Amino acid sequence: MFIDSHCHLDRVDLRPYSNNVGDYLEAVKADSLDHLLCVSINWEDYPAMQKLVSGYPQISLSVGVHPNEMDGYDPSSKELVEIALKDQVVAIGETGLDYFRVEKEQEVTVQQQRFRQHIEAAKKINKPIIIHTRNAQDDTIRIMQEENAG
Repeated sequence: MFIDSHCHLDRVDLRPYSNNVGDYLEAVKADSLDHLLCVSINWEDYPAMQKLVSGYPQISLSVGVHPNEMDGYDPSSKELVEIALKDQVVAIGETGLDYFRVEKEQEVTVQQQRFRQHIEAAKKINKPIIIHTRNAQDDTIRIMQEENAG
């Protein structure tokens, strides 16, 4: 059994598959891919992503906000938990720290606060977090230790 543990199906060009997720899944199944984890990167696109994959038990979801997403809505820990309790959702994330393109110290602060919120939500419901880290390894480890997240 092969599992794609990190994909963004809401970003896949489905035109070669008649704009149909089911046709796409048949194609990847032919390549021995049995399950996919569709990873959320922002709050605004989550409902459409959930609708896209609804009814496909071979697709699981995560809910979260990528560290580079600075302009969208930042859900509270409570809001993350509410969505993450749905059956198809198996993880919180994509979350973490990415200092590669940071231009202002405020962006670092926002990323760190958001990362802590995601960790808090995951701990409340005992689900894993999907961590993205780039140029921020020390802070990522420090925050995980401070939050007793692993």
